[in-house]
Amino acid sequence: MADVISPSISVTPLEGGIGAEVSGVDLSQPMDGEAFEAINKGFAQYRLLVFLGQDLSVKQQIAFSERFGKLEKFPDPKDQAEGYETVLRVTNIERATGNIKPVDDPGHKSFTLGTSSWHIDSSFRTLPSRASMLYGKEIPAEGGDTMFADTTRAYDALPENRRVELHGMTVVHDFEETRRRHNLPPRPPEVQAATPPARHPLVTERENGRRALFIGSHAAGIDGLSYEDARALIDELEALANAPDCTYRHKWHSGDLVMFDNICVMHQAMPYDLVNTRRLLHRTTVAGDKPLRSVTMV
Repeated sequence: MADVISPSISVTPLEGGIGAEVSGVDLSQPMDGEAFEAINKGFAQYRLLVFLGQDLSVKQQIAFSERFGKLEKFPDPKDQAEGYETVLRVTNIERATGNIKPVDDPGHKSFTLGTSSWHIDSSFRTLPSRASMLYGKEIPAEGGDTMFADTTRAYDALPENRRVELHGMTVVHDFEETRRRHNLPPRPPEVQAATPPARHPLVTERENGRRALFIGSHAAGIDGLSYEDARALIDELEALANAPDCTYRHKWHSGDLVMFDNICVMHQAMPYDLVNTRRLLHRTTVAGDKPLRSVTMV
């Protein structure tokens, strides 16, 4: 059953998993305060919102995204959509030529492998990103779906004594961990120095009081545990978040926009034919503005 959250906007929970579909809004148009607050309320409740059938320019996606806060910048021009430094091209298409990228291109290979793992965008930053928006531009006929996993539900599924064990633990997030797990060479030292490992609470409490697991492929260790023991715990929690009632699989169509809470929702790209089909999404990411809140008691 849909929740009517404003005179024109309704939110319908997605079947069998997480998130909700929003209808009755055209994101290309200026949005008044009442409509924005309605969407923001739905986002806080469901943590993942799907907007179907949108028709957005890059500027319009930026305008909607900026309602939620300052956007992260992507410094490499070849990754930027139409030269806008706050919009990342998630794609197998070369910007300069419009051709499909060679599968053995080092940058493309590392990005493809990295996004194929469960991850949280920018979890390796000292101030993790608040939210991400993905907008479908060119979509393959088969494959290329995106999976989402809600670590809030995963935390809720833990027995109480298990939750208590995790409270107060600190997890180390390192961009290099994803590269190590895919047998990719390390980045140059000067590049690594720009994004050093960051420490975050393993269990974090959101503004609405809900608690979530802050994990994903960048999670490289846990203070006080050996690498092997930390890896086993992280993998255990990630598997819990993969349960059907914690996940949603989005089959893309051109014009879809999916926004998700980047603190408690992991995501991963599903395989598609990288050689013969084209896939292009535009991503905007709302920058973090404060450290994660830790949990030290039940």
